Amino acid sequence: MTGRRKKDKAVLLALPPHQEQQQPSEKANHQSQGGETKKANPFLRSWVWKREHRPAVDRFKKPYLHNITTAGGSPRTLVIHQAPFSTAGFASTVWDSAIVLAKYMERWPEKVVGKRCIELGSGCGLAGITAACLGAEKVFLTDFMENLPLLEQNCVANRVMEVASTVPLVWGREVPSEIGDVDVILATDIMYYDDAVKPLLATLHALSGHNPHILFAYGRNRQAEETFMRALERSNFCMKRIEEEELDDVYQCVDVDVFELQLIGHH
Repeated sequence: MTGRRKKDKAVLLALPPHQEQQQPSEKANHQSQGGETKKANPFLRSWVWKREHRPAVDRFKKPYLHNITTAGGSPRTLVIHQAPFSTAGFASTVWDSAIVLAKYMERWPEKVVGKRCIELGSGCGLAGITAACLGAEKVFLTDFMENLPLLEQNCVANRVMEVASTVPLVWGREVPSEIGDVDVILATDIMYYDDAVKPLLATLHALSGHNPHILFAYGRNRQAEETFMRALERSNFCMKRIEEEELDDVYQCVDVDVFELQLIGHH
């Protein structure tokens, strides 16, 4: 497996730069002689869209362009501005896990259509803005106060101000009253810091008065995964891994996991 992956990567890196940057579509598949559509190597398909190997200029300076099909069936390109790392953490670039979760919602828009949603640790806000474009009734994009200007910029850039609003929220502290009851909780890349696990679970409990559907995804930044799993065993939440077959055919990869959580007894 390791040798095969190295070979696949070498083949892709040999392509001209414009080919590497193409958005995956039917190009990610190929036709056999018998006319049967076969998927290309999964590693190659994910390497086309994955961002964590991109140069800094793509990850922090240029906007990330994300193509979606809205709830009405119209194609749309989201413009997600990014910013250099701050002292608050990894809140300024679009991580692979956010792309995987956004594409999962696009495949299953009923998860968010007509729902009140909140995104925790929104960062650039891709997941929450995607939910707004797919037909969510209301979306709260939350993060540290210092990151709200970036979130507001992205709400304006994608014309979702009527649906989405930004709210400062620190995990473990009181949830602002303006948020109220929510139907869906979204979160990506939340497993990077052991000390954040306890306040994160406290915030999840505080937002779970009406038993929301919780969707979260994380990739390589999973240093706190073991701590989170142990804490989850002592909580009132049950967790289910979303299988590959349920994810978007192209926008999935071996180093990103997607889970759904719900209060025990309500799933």
